[in-house]
Amino acid sequence: MKTAAAVRARLKFDTLEHVTMPDGSGRVSVRLERAGDFYEGTVACLETQQGVIKAASQAALQATLASTGEVSESGVSLEVVGVKAVRAFDGWVVVTRVNGSADDETCRLLGAAPCEVEDDLPEAAVKAVLDASNRVLEQRVTR
Repeated sequence: MKTAAAVRARLKFDTLEHVTMPDGSGRVSVRLERAGDFYEGTVACLETQQGVIKAASQAALQATLASTGEVSESGVSLEVVGVKAVRAFDGWVVVTRVNGSADDETCRLLGAAPCEVEDDLPEAAVKAVLDASNRVLEQRVTR
């Protein structure tokens, strides 16, 4: 019988690093993990709330695509269409829209992730991208 850890093919959030440069620009780096392997993505950003969460979602997508390895050579593509932080009740929710295609199939994916404080919005953006893309990638990567 296979254990859950052996079967798991989903990416998991590992770390997020946000660095502000002296000129007012910034950089967001995201690291994801799957089965002990790590994948990274880095994107430059504007130092606004929207700029940082957009960069975090794009860096997460870069790391996600890096994790597909040879699968991406066969035509898997993902694109962040939009990301939005919404104040809801006593916390926040980040919602993201990702367009994906593989072989001749296209799909529109929606992901969401909650967080309690505004400082955690970039991490929630990464988790929203994973929420949108993991189900589809899991099917492609485990084939």
